[in-house]
Amino acid sequence: MTDADVVRGMYDALAAADVGAFTALLDPDIEWTVPGRHTLSGTTVGIPALLAHLADVAQRTGGQVSVDVKDVLAGSAHTTSVVDVQMTVDGRTVQDHQVHLFELRDGRITAVREYHGDERAFDALFGVL
Repeated sequence: MTDADVVRGMYDALAAADVGAFTALLDPDIEWTVPGRHTLSGTTVGIPALLAHLADVAQRTGGQVSVDVKDVLAGSAHTTSVVDVQMTVDGRTVQDHQVHLFELRDGRITAVREYHGDERAFDALFGVL
């Protein structure tokens, strides 16, 4: 399985809400970074913390989250995805074009860094710290 296949598999597992398949693709010490100044921004470390973070996102959005994967590009050191994300909170919807930068080791995702096209929109949606 290539690094690009692992990343695509991660998005597929998230879309299917298949926690087992999702966590099988992650390094136990994964670091996932969300930019911005809002209440969900920052770096989450470890699978349990990441699952809690994702549960918080699902709770705040009422499950109204979609990620449309446009492309996955694998290089020698990093894998990058281009995605369109839509989230709704309390009737307010943000649509954003994003880039996610992945680091992998031994077929598992060790780090993810999200780059948002409109960080201010997410700050407004989730509340600035």
